[in-house]
Amino acid sequence: MFNRQTHFGFDWGEFITGVALIIAAIVMFRNPGATMLALTFIFAILAIVRGIATLDGFPKLHELTGKLAWLSAVAGVLDLLLGVVFLFNLVSAMVTLAYLLAAWFLIDAIANLFNAGHLRRAGAGWFILNLVLDLFAVLVGVLLLMQPVVAAVGLVTLLAIAFVIFGLNAIVMAFARQNI
Repeated sequence: MFNRQTHFGFDWGEFITGVALIIAAIVMFRNPGATMLALTFIFAILAIVRGIATLDGFPKLHELTGKLAWLSAVAGVLDLLLGVVFLFNLVSAMVTLAYLLAAWFLIDAIANLFNAGHLRRAGAGWFILNLVLDLFAVLVGVLLLMQPVVAAVGLVTLLAIAFVIFGLNAIVMAFARQNI
């Protein structure tokens, strides 16, 4: 009863998932513009849903928190407006997303640079290495802001690489389960 062994066998679901992910990655590599357009569409829909959800929760939030709830209402309206604008102007939204990606990278790099001081306790070498890497990241962030198309293609490339990795892993798992 307790020693019941089940043979897993070849996992066709994992195999098909892996192949589909790799095909999606190839399509993404071959059509980065279309991929960015699809990501922009998804972002627009998510912004609309987020705006609606935030505005829907505003009365309860206002009841619980009082005065500062208006910040959430403003954020909800901005999410909703941004989503609608992006939805009806996907090309401009793609450029905006590329700038947002670059700005995000730059802000993170600057924040890391300002917080590097604590590494002095770990040793001068670690501190200097961190400073050099953070300064390099700031430079890359500035370059991405100057070249939003590079930022957009970079985003698509990273996503496609992730799909390849997940796809290969799923295929390996499908074959490995044959021996379980």
